[in-house]
Amino acid sequence: MPNVLALDTSSDYCSVSLYSKGKLTSTSELAPRSHTQLLLPMAKKVIENSSISLEDLDAVAFGCGPGSFTGLRIAAGVAQGLAYGLNCSILPISNLQAMALQHYRQHGKNNILVAFDARMGEVYWSACQVKVSDQNVAVVTCGGEHVSAPEAIFLPDELNDCDLVGVGSGFSFLESFPSLIQQRVSEFDVNARPQAEAICELALSAMKQGITGTLADAVPSYIRDKVTWQKLPGRE
Repeated sequence: MPNVLALDTSSDYCSVSLYSKGKLTSTSELAPRSHTQLLLPMAKKVIENSSISLEDLDAVAFGCGPGSFTGLRIAAGVAQGLAYGLNCSILPISNLQAMALQHYRQHGKNNILVAFDARMGEVYWSACQVKVSDQNVAVVTCGGEHVSAPEAIFLPDELNDCDLVGVGSGFSFLESFPSLIQQRVSEFDVNARPQAEAICELALSAMKQGITGTLADAVPSYIRDKVTWQKLPGRE
């Protein structure tokens, strides 16, 4: 069985998970602006507690986004450094897919609308279907991953008639979602944050399918490719 280390710093939580010897060992901490100080010590702790060494790692996975721009770069940079130094695989994992799987594991619902607060009056979002079998787990982002105003969220055809559950900080804007979305979402968890366990599980699933990540592909996925800064009065 492979040894896989997963990292996530995309939100105000810092989270690390290790799959080794058929067991997941995880730790997380609510730590706004402290990810750089905490991430490597947390990774070292879970590795030591599992009685393996860094050199035993077969892959490093990280939450590649969307999320905090600074947070995404922290996890990506640490994962890139570890993978390069250890000459092992590196797997970028969508935080939207990870949150869908995380919610499925907690509540057993597989049609999930994930939405994160993207600031500037927008949300990152995706309508997801979680598909789990004895051999594999997959999260399908129906219609892709998006950033938009809350009122611009739409349901892809395959989920248009489905009841959904919602997860993520973006649901603080639920009243601004289109009325159809509000009708379809039966329940939601606005306080949920990404955790490394689901990132690790999706990385393991990818490895079972023969996917081997490379450093060239291990980059953050910001989704928003341009940030608009409002100029202060007198500085136009």
